[in-house]
Amino acid sequence: MTPFRPRLPLARLGVLNCATGQRALVSNIPYILGASAASDFRLDTPGCPSVLATVQQRGEVFEVNLHPDAAASALVDGAPGTQCLLALGEEHTILACGQALAFKCVQDSADWATQDHAWHFYDAEARQWFGPYAHDDMGEHVRQQSPEQAQDNIVMPVGLCDVGFFVKDVLHLFPETAAPAPVEEPVQAVHAEPVNTEYGEFTCPVCWFRFDRGDAMNIAVHASLRGDPLLGEDAMQRFHATRFNDRGQALDALGLAAPDLACPHCRRKLPPGFMDTPHHIFSIVGAPSSGKSYYLSVLTRTLQTSLYQNFGVTFRDADPSENVILTQMRTQLFSASTPEDAFLAKTELEGMLYETLPRQGRKVRLPKPFVFKLTRSRAHDTDFALVFYDNAGEHFEPTRNSADSPGAQHIAVASGIFFLFDPLHNTEFRARLRGIRDPQIQSRRLDQQDVILAETEVRIKNVLGLDSRQTIDTPFAVMVGKSDTWEHLLPGEPLLPCVEKGALLLENIRQNSSRIRDLLLELCPAIVANAEAISSNVAYFAISPLGCSPVQFTDSAGHVRIGPDPQSIRPRQVEVPTLWVLSQLAPEVVAGSGTTNLKC
Repeated sequence: MTPFRPRLPLARLGVLNCATGQRALVSNIPYILGASAASDFRLDTPGCPSVLATVQQRGEVFEVNLHPDAAASALVDGAPGTQCLLALGEEHTILACGQALAFKCVQDSADWATQDHAWHFYDAEARQWFGPYAHDDMGEHVRQQSPEQAQDNIVMPVGLCDVGFFVKDVLHLFPETAAPAPVEEPVQAVHAEPVNTEYGEFTCPVCWFRFDRGDAMNIAVHASLRGDPLLGEDAMQRFHATRFNDRGQALDALGLAAPDLACPHCRRKLPPGFMDTPHHIFSIVGAPSSGKSYYLSVLTRTLQTSLYQNFGVTFRDADPSENVILTQMRTQLFSASTPEDAFLAKTELEGMLYETLPRQGRKVRLPKPFVFKLTRSRAHDTDFALVFYDNAGEHFEPTRNSADSPGAQHIAVASGIFFLFDPLHNTEFRARLRGIRDPQIQSRRLDQQDVILAETEVRIKNVLGLDSRQTIDTPFAVMVGKSDTWEHLLPGEPLLPCVEKGALLLENIRQNSSRIRDLLLELCPAIVANAEAISSNVAYFAISPLGCSPVQFTDSAGHVRIGPDPQSIRPRQVEVPTLWVLSQLAPEVVAGSGTTNLKC
């Protein structure tokens, strides 16, 4: 005889096993949930007793009672309990014996049965809900929660609206060894093997290792995704994205658009538009206190005017927030009213122009890149970017090129190398400049500029795997600085002009280069020999970033300093070496007239 079963009301009770996504509607009373084969709702998850709970009906209300054997340490809606009652529209969660169950009294039974195995996430700090996220994607996130976050943050199964589980109580639902559920677009993909550092379409402007487009990482945006395993707890997580919004932007683990990219090797943020335009590294090499900071500050300001006026090319910050230090130096120099205000402190090895990043398994200090974008009017297909660094001169000395201090290795991957030679450091030049009233001549410093060039050769050839007899063909500009103090040593007429509107006068550059090279051969031939042992494409330039001799002053702390008089700054030919290199890298942007063969 068939047992009597009361007629169910229009409201139905939905049941969900939160570990597996199994859903059902109570179809008879009493309704048994447990591991027994005779259960109406079979729970196969580990630790479940034969009978975990029973559903009864009292009029229009469903009553869920835990079996006495399962009642110990049970939680109902996150608080100790063994029973819950559900009228139409109400919902509850139960945790018992490792089982996580959700119940909801519904009228639309089809809607309940077709819900995905997914979750919403509540960030208690942000006071905001996110999601829904597939079960495995949610698991990747909750496993990264700190104990404090897991205490307050909540996960709620899709289908519920009012109650969920504290993350701390359901971590066991997301084991690391769980087999990945089939997901069309997982939030995060992990490379099985390390990214090759020697091959790829792109060169990182920070660590100078190579990678392909698909290797680049995205930078998470959501506040709860802070803490990267390589960069530390204060850095936003880096991840390989495989889920995107309608605009093609990568989404982080909590669904926020994450457009910023990072290098897969050092994980440092890449410049905006890095994948869209070529980036050329311009390496500036020089001895300590040779004036590299002044040169770079003046160069970037001068290029803005010269490129636009002569070639119709705009030169602007690719990422103003990353260039802010150089911008401050430039502003300080050109907006000052006194030498003390215009004085730029020497770049320090551990100063603010460097940052600590992972490289080849260790944390090292690397120089921050300053990136500028060049755009020709109405010809955006020729856009490209230049990357500069303000290295401390000590980084070019022979004792500094260790694995722990690789901060000048960009010279090996540079598109152009610029050696800033300070003639006032050189004994032979100083002897010829007697009578010149420049306070720098009075200072006595050890001249190791030829040694720095020799070390540059060794580093480039070691990194590139070249024979000691081989040379590179990278444009190599030897810039003899402070030309306002020594240019009179050149015999004959003044140096020829190098730029006229719309063209770079390459024949004039060749003639000037030959004359300057002859002077260097006479006074310091080791500079010429070392430069031409590095590259087969060398040119020599006379430049003066300040165009005047600096003055001596006493700063507010009582220290005697040497700095520029801002009222007398008149840069001379500072941009010409850069334009010469650009005429070879991008002749369609910086057009030259005359021969490009500068070898003497």
